[in-house]
Amino acid sequence: MARTACDGDWRTGFCLYAGTPANEEMDCGRLRAAHLDQVVRLSPALMALNVLSAGLVCVAHGLPWTPVMTVWLLALVGVVFLGMRAWWMWRGRDVQRVSVRTFHHGTKHSALLGAVWGAAAAIWVPEGAGLQMLLAAFITGMVGAGGIALAPMPWSSVAYVGTITLGVVVAMFRIGGWVNALIALLFIGYALVVLGAAFNNCRQMLLLRGSRDEVDRQREVVSLLLRDFEDNASDALWETNREGVLIRRSPRLEALFQAVGQPLDQVRFPHWLKEHSPEAAALLAAWALRRPFRDLKLQIGRGEGARWWQISARPVSEAEPQRWRGVISDISDAHRFEDQLRQQAEQDALTGLPNRRSLLRAAQTALLQNQHGWMLSIDLDHFKLINDTSGHSVGDEVLREVARRLRKHVQGHDLPARLGGDEFALLCLSAEGDAPPLDRARAIIGDLSSAIHVGAKRLHVGASVGLSRLDTSIRSLEELLINADLALYDAKRVGRGRAVVYGPALGDASRRLSQIELALRGAFKAGQFHLHFQPKVDAKTMRPVAVEALMRWNHPKLGTVAPGEFISAAERCGMIHELGQLALREAAQAAKQLDGLVVAVNVSPLQLMESDFTSIVASVLKEVGVEPARIELEVTESVMLDDAREALRRLHALRELGVRVALDDFGTGYSSLAYLRSFPFDTLKIDRSFVQSLGEQANSHAIIDTIVQMARALGMRTVAEGVEGDIELAAVRAMHCDEVQGYLVSRPLSLGSLKSWLDGQHEGLVTDNIDSRLHPWWQGTVHSSLPGPA
Repeated sequence: MARTACDGDWRTGFCLYAGTPANEEMDCGRLRAAHLDQVVRLSPALMALNVLSAGLVCVAHGLPWTPVMTVWLLALVGVVFLGMRAWWMWRGRDVQRVSVRTFHHGTKHSALLGAVWGAAAAIWVPEGAGLQMLLAAFITGMVGAGGIALAPMPWSSVAYVGTITLGVVVAMFRIGGWVNALIALLFIGYALVVLGAAFNNCRQMLLLRGSRDEVDRQREVVSLLLRDFEDNASDALWETNREGVLIRRSPRLEALFQAVGQPLDQVRFPHWLKEHSPEAAALLAAWALRRPFRDLKLQIGRGEGARWWQISARPVSEAEPQRWRGVISDISDAHRFEDQLRQQAEQDALTGLPNRRSLLRAAQTALLQNQHGWMLSIDLDHFKLINDTSGHSVGDEVLREVARRLRKHVQGHDLPARLGGDEFALLCLSAEGDAPPLDRARAIIGDLSSAIHVGAKRLHVGASVGLSRLDTSIRSLEELLINADLALYDAKRVGRGRAVVYGPALGDASRRLSQIELALRGAFKAGQFHLHFQPKVDAKTMRPVAVEALMRWNHPKLGTVAPGEFISAAERCGMIHELGQLALREAAQAAKQLDGLVVAVNVSPLQLMESDFTSIVASVLKEVGVEPARIELEVTESVMLDDAREALRRLHALRELGVRVALDDFGTGYSSLAYLRSFPFDTLKIDRSFVQSLGEQANSHAIIDTIVQMARALGMRTVAEGVEGDIELAAVRAMHCDEVQGYLVSRPLSLGSLKSWLDGQHEGLVTDNIDSRLHPWWQGTVHSSLPGPA
């Protein structure tokens, strides 16, 4: 919908005269063309009325004409000529955009026309009763009709009405007397009323034009979708006889089999599917048992020519179970699209290495299969100095070269990855025996320590490596990464450029986690947990629309405990439900004090899958007395991993309560379009990793734009997380993201400071630097660094 910078008030029309890049981006040139066209179409009638009025004035004046009358008449004819000339040049042209300069030309012409009639009033109204009555009638009609006729061009209306009004005021003061002074004031009042009506008409025109544009846009989208469906419909009905021969052969069915190079005459179901699809086991089992099946996804063929089909079928009847009837859908395009999204989300665009998600998935698979190996956590030394002194473009080249050198040390099924920034990792699954691959670690350090040439620059970075054993003693992926990180930080602590293997001596962090678990229950009783709130604002207006509630814990001995520590500890010791209820209750209480703002609360998968979680949410909302629509529950894609059907059922139950549901960190977890089709989330939160890499990774822009367009098509709002600079803000605005959240807007605030912030007081606020981005229940967010400031 077309909008202007001051959309919604009486100043709306004047924004058409502002040629700022923001206004031009909002299609003001097209709006100016539409408004100017409305005025120009009336020009012949308006100019004819002006000529007729002038003729009557001349007749009433009588002969002989004075020089003043002659000059006035010539001036009017000249202005009328200019108006008709503009109409003639405009006539028949399909002008799509008009510049601010052209708009100003219209204002000048209106001012000239108004000045001519204003001069007539100022000169001849004081001279005689005959002309007074005639001019009074003409001028009154001109101010009303002309002001409204010029409403699409508000400055033209102001110029026209203002100059005529000035002439009337001069005439009244020339005549003199308090009555005429009062008449002048009344005329000014009437002129202002006319201008007010003109401004309102212009505003209504803009809103109507915007509504029509939006309807046209939606109609075009619907038309495109319908056309796309008609052109790419992939469903084909089929039916077999007792021998499996296809007896119903629609053109679409023939096209499907032609696409895989198979004539229908040679097809026998289900044997053909067994021969051409490696994934037909479930279908063959259902066929043998005479059981219906639905939406089975099969790959037909191999290589670049492979197609993906989705098949549903059932026996024709119990009397003829050997005959089957069903439908085949060609989902190849959707499958490739999902693969493309998955590839974009699993590969680091800058270096081409697998990203954190790919590494974690490979490590998780190795753990489940009891594979042995080593995790090498690699951190570059002095990389920040290169970025600060040589610039980020040089830093990017250094990272690419580091990735190239790291690939040289890959053996067998090893997986190198870039975790983010200057953090890399190597999952060694080809290491033999229990001895740590220290030789390989030292070789990596030596290779990365040699000079890197970027243009004429000769740069040195170096690296430190932490090694952690992957075997059956590792209980979780989180433990594996923590061990590697502890070894890495010890390598940095003792002088960098070293490789350190995790051992018992590095167990301080593990002991701290144990202390945290022991302190958790006492912390609840002592009331040591509290919430901070990070605002979310409208991406266009920067107006606060919501806040995210973030749990904080200050312990008298342990100090400030990061969420990445105590949330995972709460899950391990079974206290996550109590912690979640506390967060929900405090968030609901805060919502009552934050009028008009939605309060978002993170929900762990363990909470969501709790049998009475829905009733707990309903009970808390009723107890606090807050409207369900004021609360938004944020879940991550990992809730779908174990039991997607049950998770979707619980989400629908929460939706029935009236609360909003958001999908957090979208794009970095186990993204699937199927989940979005199965449950209409209110909000998609785009992960901060994509937002913060907009400046260095082109794929991030493509991913965000794809997510935003998909969300808009599904009727979901989007929130860009981690907006920390003007570049990120401008980028997500350009992609029409709905809301932004990040340090550019505000750091997390206490409730009192949040209220002050909302009131415009930005000094002396209680904020924190705790990294609230860690969600340990999602394996994809484990960081290769110790908990610390964000």
